[in-house]
Amino acid sequence: MQFRTFGIRHHGPGSARRLRSVLTHWRPDLILLEMPADSQPALRQLTTQGMRPPLALVLYDARDIERASFFPFARFSPEYQAVAWAAEQGVEVRPIDLPAKHFLAVREEEQFILFPTEEPDSPSLIPGKSRKELARQLRSDPLAVVAGLAGYPDSESWWDATLERTDAGAEATFQAILDIVTDLRETFPEASNEENQQREAFMRNEIRKAARESFERVAIVVGAWHGPAVRDTAAYKASTDKAILRGLPRVKVSQAWVPWSFPRLARSGGYGAGVTSPAWYATLFDHPEGAVGRWMAEAAQLLRKEGFEGSPAMATEAVGLANTLATLREHERPGIAELEQAVLGTLAAGRPERLALIHNRLTVGETVGFVPPDVTTVPLLEDLRAEVKTTRLSKLWEAAGEQYLKATKTNPRGGIDLRQPNDLRKSHLLHRLNLLDIRWGKLQPGGGDSLSSFKEVWLLEWQPEFSLLVIERGSYGNTVAAAATAYTREKAAGLTMVKPLAELTLQGLRAGLPAVVPPLMKQLRSRAAETTDVAALLAALPALVQTSRYGDSRKTDTTALLLVIDELLPRLAAGLPAAGSNLDDERGHELVELISAANYHLAQLDNPDLDDLWLRGLTATAAAGAHPAVEGHCLRLLSDREIITPAEAATRFSRALSRSHGAGPVAEWIYGFLYGSGQLLLHHPPLFALVDEWVAGLEWEDFELVVPLLRRTFSEFSRYDRQRIMSVVTVSQSDQLTAPPEPTVASADDPLIGELLRWIA
Repeated sequence: MQFRTFGIRHHGPGSARRLRSVLTHWRPDLILLEMPADSQPALRQLTTQGMRPPLALVLYDARDIERASFFPFARFSPEYQAVAWAAEQGVEVRPIDLPAKHFLAVREEEQFILFPTEEPDSPSLIPGKSRKELARQLRSDPLAVVAGLAGYPDSESWWDATLERTDAGAEATFQAILDIVTDLRETFPEASNEENQQREAFMRNEIRKAARESFERVAIVVGAWHGPAVRDTAAYKASTDKAILRGLPRVKVSQAWVPWSFPRLARSGGYGAGVTSPAWYATLFDHPEGAVGRWMAEAAQLLRKEGFEGSPAMATEAVGLANTLATLREHERPGIAELEQAVLGTLAAGRPERLALIHNRLTVGETVGFVPPDVTTVPLLEDLRAEVKTTRLSKLWEAAGEQYLKATKTNPRGGIDLRQPNDLRKSHLLHRLNLLDIRWGKLQPGGGDSLSSFKEVWLLEWQPEFSLLVIERGSYGNTVAAAATAYTREKAAGLTMVKPLAELTLQGLRAGLPAVVPPLMKQLRSRAAETTDVAALLAALPALVQTSRYGDSRKTDTTALLLVIDELLPRLAAGLPAAGSNLDDERGHELVELISAANYHLAQLDNPDLDDLWLRGLTATAAAGAHPAVEGHCLRLLSDREIITPAEAATRFSRALSRSHGAGPVAEWIYGFLYGSGQLLLHHPPLFALVDEWVAGLEWEDFELVVPLLRRTFSEFSRYDRQRIMSVVTVSQSDQLTAPPEPTVASADDPLIGELLRWIA
């Protein structure tokens, strides 16, 4: 019987290609694979019809669904290619690593201590790093030390330069890796901790079992670090290995397949054994000879699709530049570093944002795997079904049509009471699903006091794709709470604006996710401190206030958010006058809306110090030559808050309506002053008379110019306000506004506001 050991790198296209080549030529009749021994039932499904990598096998404690381990597979993973080759040839694959039933039984607080604090450090063989640091590095990334000695920043760049870009033979490469790791393990024996020893003892026992069977050629495929320990099985006593494994705790284990993705496979996604360029590695694995040209052609196509220049000639020039860079760096062929640098200088025209687009799409990639629904049940789906059952929502899950939660004949909109434990659990579940972008329930808008209310109204509508979305989100966690927490953290990592971060924090509070709210508030405070855009800060303010008030009503500590508001408002008040100047009409209207919303929400805080700061900012803006709509609205708010008297407001109003300003700016000023409510016109007849007189005195050409804005101004009043205003306007049926053949000035007796309101009504 022949045994051959192949030390591979997880997710290395070079390892995958060389391993498949060796298997094809040597043709083993058994493959022993570094995977948990109790994963065999699931491994048989890996290459079945409908399964599309990247995928991850999740092994989890059947009694504690949050205790789990994920094992991702990409098409360019050596383990995937070993299983695929074995399925094609009818060869048995046997997982030989320590079973999940043992390593999942170890509680977090009982995890092995790698370096006791009292252990003195010893001199390092490599300058700049202690033996402790090197041993720790070897456990997490065995080839990192080799990369450091060779002058590379990390193991991936070393592996890519040394093995992915060369045509070294498979046999010689596997032997070289074994020799390197053997030397490392002999030099750093302390790098092997108790967990590692248990795993390798179990693998050697499995190899001994295979040796007692009637196989001719056995291939042992393990991570490079374990290669020497399993290759030299005869050098270890079986009794010693059994003693190491005696008495290990155990739990009942369940398993399932979940879709994975290239971004989650990338190191940026937080996966420890990930790679920086999954999409490039996929191209390199599928097209080893033409990968450079293919990748560059796809980059040019992508840029053209996004509206940028990207001709074939430029792509050819980029390939030439990448090859030149590789030659200068003494590489046989370009890697992703040379490709991206070449793209930046050619196709991307030196624009970092274009390079970022290419990096995200073609270096990291957006590929998502697929697991057919009938293959395995994802733990997340099991937990969701349990939650749906517990919260008594089973009849609504997978039910067609829109349905209000807890609707009755007398109360067709229903509603849940958050003071009731099960209703609160319903709310948490629906909010968590929304955070996962599984929008089964839509929270209906409430009144002005909705945040202090304990009632929520939900409209539920199930969609068939929700089941697939649950399977897809299964890679984020085994419970709805855990998955929503992980997914929210991933969302937050990509947010740079204050407003979406504040809204996400509010969603986290509503979802009852205590683990995610504090880091979100910390990130929010940091982003707010960095932001200088007044409009962006104004847009974020309502969400910040809402979130802080929601915390108050639910007894959640949101002190950090109140500090954000305290720090943010002085900058807002100081920057508002400049932000209101030099705006076109569209931007002016947007700023009016932001100021109005900020004013409303700040009033909810009932904080005199913040009010004083805000009102000083409004006063300065109203006197600083801001856009007419902004100036008008600031004056209106100052009038509402009684900072200026009705008489002063009327005087300022009269000046603003001066014909010397032009019809357009005056209409904008009126829009800003009356934005949000027509109550002022009802309660202050002199203001009504001023507007009516100004409109009636317009020349026809000016009237045609401003009528769209005036109609918009009045149309935004409530129906009740419009009806009240119409009731004070006396218009005869014969006084219809028509364009005379040669109009000059409309009659001062024409009640034009009444006509405008008739058009709107």
